[in-house]
Amino acid sequence: MRLFAKTNFDFMRIMPACVIGSLVLNAIALGIFFTKGVNKGIDFTGGTEVQVQLGAAPDLGAVRAAIERAGLASPTVTTIGEAEDEELYVRVAASESAAGGVAEKDTPNRIVEAVKTTIPAGTAVTLRSQNYVGPSVAPELRQKAIWAVVLSILAMLAYIWFRFRFQWGLGAILALIHDVIFTLGLFCLSGLEFSLPVVASFLTLVGYSVNDTIVVFDRIREIQRARGAGNLPRSINEAINQTLSRTLITSFLTWLVCAALFFFGGEALRGFSFVLVIGIIVGTYSSIYIASPVIILWERVFRGGKPAAAAGERGRTVPAGGSEKKSARR
Repeated sequence: MRLFAKTNFDFMRIMPACVIGSLVLNAIALGIFFTKGVNKGIDFTGGTEVQVQLGAAPDLGAVRAAIERAGLASPTVTTIGEAEDEELYVRVAASESAAGGVAEKDTPNRIVEAVKTTIPAGTAVTLRSQNYVGPSVAPELRQKAIWAVVLSILAMLAYIWFRFRFQWGLGAILALIHDVIFTLGLFCLSGLEFSLPVVASFLTLVGYSVNDTIVVFDRIREIQRARGAGNLPRSINEAINQTLSRTLITSFLTWLVCAALFFFGGEALRGFSFVLVIGIIVGTYSSIYIASPVIILWERVFRGGKPAAAAGERGRTVPAGGSEKKSARR
């Protein structure tokens, strides 16, 4: 038996409270973003980052001081994984890693030599990975990341407008913006590093959120074609109930995969998976309580409550009292 196959929840009954609550939470998320900001990775700031495997437990304070003595000012030094893993992550900004006229390519070796002075002599220190982004490349990557997000949103608005109606596309985009803002606020609060893989995760969230919304919109359109566009809130409730099983099962299984990446995927995937773990939950919520209410509010504000024709059937309105059979023939 299909899960949630015959539900009859009145989702739109609590629509005002959900919309107001979402506005408040998004305002808080924006406040966090503008006050705390994101922890930019070297993809957006430029610099050098290395991952070092030690043969002894590191003293972060001593390591930081040793790196500064090597001429690399204000390094970021953190452990990776558990303490017994004895791995370090070190990041130095581009303008600082070139201090003293030393070439950037020598920075990883300088970091390794500095780390060696903080552990017992003869203990192995292995450079596991290194990455460098020049100061001139970082602004270009930042600009391209912003354009990628903006253009993807505009393209989706155009697609939904063409397939349904402008107000439907507006609802989907507002739901999408809601998801991005809320997730971005929590991301800033987490202190995780904002890098290009994180930008990719936000683009993934954009696609996931819109896809879930379109599934609901498609069902609303089918119901309106069959039964008329008379009672929009009822049509939306029926559409959400009919797609609830698909939405919850798909979202839950996808969330499980992302949660596994977050807890077991290591530091490299931590930021990427964090966005999706939060975004899938928020995206499922917004498909119900942000995208659909926008359609209702549009009809009430701009049409005085008078329902529009079923989406995809512009210029023709199926009578609200018509039967499904007659509507189908027309």
